[in-house]
Amino acid sequence: MSERPFSDLFYDGETLTLDPDSGGRRFGIDPRCLGGPPVAGAYAHVCALADPDARLPYDQPEVQQARRDALAWWIPLLGEALVCLTTISLDSVHYGGAITVSRDARQFGADPFARLFPGRTHRTDLFGAVLAPPGPVLERYGGAPWPGGAF
Repeated sequence: MSERPFSDLFYDGETLTLDPDSGGRRFGIDPRCLGGPPVAGAYAHVCALADPDARLPYDQPEVQQARRDALAWWIPLLGEALVCLTTISLDSVHYGGAITVSRDARQFGADPFARLFPGRTHRTDLFGAVLAPPGPVLERYGGAPWPGGAF
């Protein structure tokens, strides 16, 4: 049996947690973001809503453009401060937002994913460092959040 292509994270609009009993909305995120030693005191810019109706098809041009912008200038802008970045997968078709985790929150006003869902900044110790993607990942696989997943 293969490993799931995502990890569950729950969000109620105020708190990010791994607790499925928290009452927060379930988000599927790149499991690598939770796989390493946590970066203490990091900032998570959550461009997502707790409302279960807040969703877009991954194939919408706006979602694809935000991903292209993340590769073109967002990740380089964050530089060494970047901890990890993941889109939020609700199922194999729907995008629920994105989370950028950084050691420094000063650039979050430029987050391209905030064009899709408004961003909120939270201090967190949940996320570990993940190397930035080396280039465009054009497709998702089996509902895996970008940039994770494999063919």
